[in-house]
Amino acid sequence: MPRLSRRRFLRGLSAGAVALAAPKALLSAGSAKRPNILFIAIDDMNDWTTVFDRGNPIRTPNLERLAARGMFFSRAYCAAPACNPSRASILTGYSPVTTGCYDNGGPGGTWWKTRQDAVSLPQYFRNHGYRAEGAGKIFHHGGRPRGDDPRGTEHSWDAFQKLAATRKRGPNHNGYKRGMRGIGGLAGTAFDWGEQERQMVDEDMFEYVSAAMDKKSGKPLFLAAGIFKPHLPFYAPPQVFRKYPMDGVKLPEMPAHDLDDVSETAKRMAHREFFIYSNVMKKPDEDPGSHKRMVQCYQASADYADSVVGRLLDKLDATGLADNTVIVLWADHGYHLGDKESCVKFTLWEKANRVPFIIVAPGVTKPGARCDQPVSLLDIYPTLLDLAGLPTKPDNDGHSLLPLLKDPDAAWPHCPLMTMGKGNHAIRTRRWRYIRYHDGSEELYDHKYDPWEWSNLAGRKEYADVLAGLRPRLEKAMPKPERRATAPAK
Repeated sequence: MPRLSRRRFLRGLSAGAVALAAPKALLSAGSAKRPNILFIAIDDMNDWTTVFDRGNPIRTPNLERLAARGMFFSRAYCAAPACNPSRASILTGYSPVTTGCYDNGGPGGTWWKTRQDAVSLPQYFRNHGYRAEGAGKIFHHGGRPRGDDPRGTEHSWDAFQKLAATRKRGPNHNGYKRGMRGIGGLAGTAFDWGEQERQMVDEDMFEYVSAAMDKKSGKPLFLAAGIFKPHLPFYAPPQVFRKYPMDGVKLPEMPAHDLDDVSETAKRMAHREFFIYSNVMKKPDEDPGSHKRMVQCYQASADYADSVVGRLLDKLDATGLADNTVIVLWADHGYHLGDKESCVKFTLWEKANRVPFIIVAPGVTKPGARCDQPVSLLDIYPTLLDLAGLPTKPDNDGHSLLPLLKDPDAAWPHCPLMTMGKGNHAIRTRRWRYIRYHDGSEELYDHKYDPWEWSNLAGRKEYADVLAGLRPRLEKAMPKPERRATAPAK
């Protein structure tokens, strides 16, 4: 075993003290009474939902219902605006800077090779007496701990049902066909949108998770429910579309020349899959491949995802387990819907990074609580360890949210760090978004007056002092090498 430094030894003593100080309401009688964890993931849901503001166009009554039970974090941000690095960060507790996992595939996608000492969140709970089950999309496709990979079950899960394949036959609903020039992936199911009459893949997930809640076990349960929608293809059952008639679809404001004040690096991020934006903008509204139709389908798909959340809550309540279950709900990142000349994620702007995030912890959170402090999804791992009374993992890059769960106005000196590709980072304070790219270019947005980030203030002399204050905060938010594990945690 490696020799412990004095610093790590003292940190370990502190970790034990935190574990002993875990909420008594959740740990009333030893490990048998440890809380269950219901871990709900949503894919690609942005902040244009009613859980953030009742005036938003995407209706999420079940997210609102869940928020009414516990704490809603109104300024929560992903670690990376792409599925794989975001989920890898949440599930390892390590930033992309630590794992080297910056993208959805290629060398940067293999975090389990670059960080062989990483212990996934469900694995950590398994190691401490929990039964870990899950279904749907939790890790990204192809990640080592996915349930259909034998090593994944061995490392992270006692049992896992992989994400089902999309069930669609026939031509695309969006009208794009193979052979059309310049349409890229729009001719494939992966980039389709429209009404889905066959069983949605999230129904498979719900059936598995529902059955898992009914199982009798002598162990507390870590149960992951991975909702795939509203990820492309933007499908939803026909009845959901009745809530979003085309003549009532709200589009984001898209001022001309919005990107004139940003660097070429920023533009390349926005235009990463420009074939979507460039094609949908050419179509008349009534065309099934138009921008308006795409936005309508995203909204319906997000509404459907919310309905799955409601069914999960209904099932949990029916089992009688809710009073001893911590619920954490998050979306892996946000999504652009034509704003910023983008119809995907992959940027460091607000719409691609701000996400719904809710924690319900019986005996700790107050019903209907709201926290406006900027927080990171990296904070999930250490927070759940605290809430379950498990030993802390000092090399986590995030910070336990337990102080904020008890008091949303508690001092919180941390800034969420967002990363998209090596050397490209952003931080968020209550008022400001500061971005710095690998080429040295910068952006600064004042969210008090500019929530859609139309005006980059970084080049204006009157904001020099603001920039001077934010630059060192970005450096401070970067992961600290001395916190990284040198051996696998037990």
